Amino acid sequence: MIKILHYLLFALSAISTISAKAQMSISYMLDKPSFTLLHQNTNKKDILDSCYLTISYDTRFRAFEKDDSLSHSNIMDLQMGRLFNAFFSKDLRDLDTKNTREMRKRMMIETIPENYLGWDIIIDNTDSVATTTNRIPYTSEVIEYSERIPVIQWKKIPEEADTIMGYPCKKAVGEFGGRIWEIMYAEDIPLPFGPWKLGGADGLILRAADTENNFIFEAAGLTQQSSPIIRYRWPRKQMDKEEWKIFERDIYRNAGAFVRSTGASVSIADDSEKGFHDLTEDWQEFYNPLER
Repeated sequence: MIKILHYLLFALSAISTISAKAQMSISYMLDKPSFTLLHQNTNKKDILDSCYLTISYDTRFRAFEKDDSLSHSNIMDLQMGRLFNAFFSKDLRDLDTKNTREMRKRMMIETIPENYLGWDIIIDNTDSVATTTNRIPYTSEVIEYSERIPVIQWKKIPEEADTIMGYPCKKAVGEFGGRIWEIMYAEDIPLPFGPWKLGGADGLILRAADTENNFIFEAAGLTQQSSPIIRYRWPRKQMDKEEWKIFERDIYRNAGAFVRSTGASVSIADDSEKGFHDLTEDWQEFYNPLER
């Protein structure tokens, strides 16, 4: 697991490649080049709905190209309400909440681990419109796009079954976002929802994995307790989906130059007497998006 020694410098620097807004300058000392997210304040928010059921998914994904064991993991929550559903990193939200509290008390925060996913989704159940919020590494910038989620045509595989969290599940296969997904759904929970943007099966999706072994969502907990479905009042830049996909790809493929453009000071551990060297501009981060 990457070790990050960090400290905050409360100086301001402009990030011309993202926005003209002033940003907080932060210095990092890393074991290896990596993307990391900045803390976001969770004090200001709007309550959109109240959920009646929450499913927690153990979400695993590749950390690098040959990472067949899917070593990165995150707990992500699916909240289901009458008007809205929400899907987000519970790990990241809990840490943002803790850091907001600690900033107020002690002016100290905990660095966000590299495996925490910086996107969340709110789905309007009246028209199946999903709004995806993306936090940009090394900045406080947030970019958002909306889309209507298409109906996935699931092909049932009746001869394959499993039991997840005590619920009998049936298998189906479908295509979405340029990937083939295999799902296990529970007819005993007659809700047409699932992790991320996957849904439309004849029961709640309790496991979903792409056939190329890049991503796995597996239900690990179920809570029948009312809780608010919220949207934080973060300044957001709006993009259309295709514009965002190009922007995200370029960030990863030109990661070193992108990080340099944010004004962040990033040092990487080495074996020299100095101990660290500056992040080089030619660094590329592993790019493996959920949607191609």
